[in-house]
Amino acid sequence: MLGTTTTWATLGAIGMALGTLPPLWGWRTDPDRRTHYLVLAGVTGVAAVAYTLMAFDIGAVSASGRVVSIPRYVDWLITTPLILLFLAMLGETGRGSLLRLIVADVLLLVLGAVAVVIAGPIRWIAFAGGVFAFGVLVYELYGRIPRQATFSNERTRTLFITLRNLTIALWTLYPVVWILAPSGISLLTRDMTMLVIAYLDLISKAAFVALAVDGLATLAEDDAVDSEATPTAD
Repeated sequence: MLGTTTTWATLGAIGMALGTLPPLWGWRTDPDRRTHYLVLAGVTGVAAVAYTLMAFDIGAVSASGRVVSIPRYVDWLITTPLILLFLAMLGETGRGSLLRLIVADVLLLVLGAVAVVIAGPIRWIAFAGGVFAFGVLVYELYGRIPRQATFSNERTRTLFITLRNLTIALWTLYPVVWILAPSGISLLTRDMTMLVIAYLDLISKAAFVALAVDGLATLAEDDAVDSEATPTAD
């Protein structure tokens, strides 16, 4: 028997809470990259709170005959910019690049929310606008940012590419789910939609954070080796 919305939201909350532990440990043990770890902890920490609220059906409203979860959109509005911030921090691309990323991201989310809460053909226009904003986001991450980035070393560049590719690949699936869910053609039920979204969120956030923490730990080890290899003056 397929679990309920509450079941999947509860599992999502547990998964996100557990995913917050590694960056908190890194924040405690690696003072040189505490900001990086704090951003990562924010990603899963905020998501854990949102999924807890959804598990208790807090913040669910009805719009145009569909149930809309306010915590989910607030979660995305906070955590997706944090993910983009972390990527920008790895590439040291500056505020201009980060601003373009966040503007495209917020526009994408706002148009997606509009497409859910309104009825009629105009919601598909809003959805198309959100897809266009996502295209701008992809261009920035694949085109402009790699050209502007000043990676401190090759490992940092590799970590950026890995996390960027994971993010874009998974974020591409969300519009597909939107179309199949009650927000679109209703091929998926609300329970099934929660299952799929929770699964995607766990990979795009908790797995992202786990990979990022592992990458930062490797960078810290490299720093320690370089420090030991550097001769000191007598």
